Amino acid sequence: MAKDNSGPGACVVVVGDPAEAPAQTAVRLARAGGLEVRCCADVYAAVAALAGAAGRRLLVVGKMQDLARENGSFFSLLAAHAVRCYCLLDGDRPAGAAPLHAALQAGTTLISAASELEGVLREGLAPVPSSGVPRTTNTEQEDLRATEAELSALLG
Repeated sequence: MAKDNSGPGACVVVVGDPAEAPAQTAVRLARAGGLEVRCCADVYAAVAALAGAAGRRLLVVGKMQDLARENGSFFSLLAAHAVRCYCLLDGDRPAGAAPLHAALQAGTTLISAASELEGVLREGLAPVPSSGVPRTTNTEQEDLRATEAELSALLG
C-alpha cells in the first residue's frame, strides 16, 4: 500500500481483540502505509479514541460483533461525525437484522474478508471531493434507499 496522501493527521482506529487476525491485519496494513493506528478493545474505548482525535481524518475498522454493541448506536455516532467505517462480517456469527440495519443506515461499508482490508484503507483515506459533489451518484443513492426500504420491510 502506498503512503498516505490524505493530509496530515490521518488515523485508523481498529476496534476488536488485538490478538485476532482481522485486527492484526488492519494494524499491519495501516502501519505499512505510514498511518497512525489506535487499537481499541471495544467501541467504548473507540469513542474515547475518536474524541481524542477530533478534527483529524479518521477511519474505523472492525468486525460486526465488535462494532454493533448497544444495538448499533456506534454506527450512528460515526455517521454523525462523518467518520468512515468499514465493518467485517463474520459468516460464522450472523450479525442479526438490527445491527446490520443500523450499519447500513449509517453508511458503513460492509466487507466479507480480512483480505479486503488493504483496499479498504486505501479507499477510506482517499481525499474527499471538495467540490460539494456527492460521493455517490443518484443511481447509487436510489439503490441504497431501495436496499434500506427492503430491509425495513423485512424487519417489519
